[in-house]
Amino acid sequence: MNSTPPSARFVVLAAVDESPIEHEVVRVGANFARAVPGGELHLVNVVEKLPPPISLVPAPVGLGVTTAEIVGAARKHLDRVAADARTLFGGRIVEHLAAGSAWKQILQVAIDLQADILLVGTHGRVGVKRMLLGSVAEAVVRRGSCPVIVVRPKDYHALVPPEIEPACPDCLRTQRETNGARLWCEQHGGGDERRGHIHYEAHP
Repeated sequence: MNSTPPSARFVVLAAVDESPIEHEVVRVGANFARAVPGGELHLVNVVEKLPPPISLVPAPVGLGVTTAEIVGAARKHLDRVAADARTLFGGRIVEHLAAGSAWKQILQVAIDLQADILLVGTHGRVGVKRMLLGSVAEAVVRRGSCPVIVVRPKDYHALVPPEIEPACPDCLRTQRETNGARLWCEQHGGGDERRGHIHYEAHP
């Protein structure tokens, strides 16, 4: 009898929603699943707006979209996302299709799977909304029962808050030219690279 315990699972749940950030959510989720022993990548897509189950007035022929058509389109999209994910991660990938309130269904699937980490996407904003999450992402972050990763486009130009200084161009060039072996330019370096350099806010 084999007494070796089964390997531990690590469930990565990525919420996909046909948005421009969707591929990035899948890519980050695949990286997590690939990096952890026993990693599984689960994809959840939530259909929020379905026709009422019973209608007293039939829709005119040729107008309106049926529930079956909406669900079928969502399923096809989820299949395409899963196919994309399989080019990034060779382990177990499972698709989940839900209907209802997006944040509630995402958290319900997370609870049902006992997800170890949950990924949701949000978009960069400008002006006052720059630092605000989308309503679904915010609800998931606030109510989630596991670590939640908010995925957004990597953009250190448009998405840097005005209170934060942009990165030093010479430091960035040094990092590129040395592939990260050196982090700082001559002006900002001069110390032990392993300890970095001191960041501080000067007060008048």
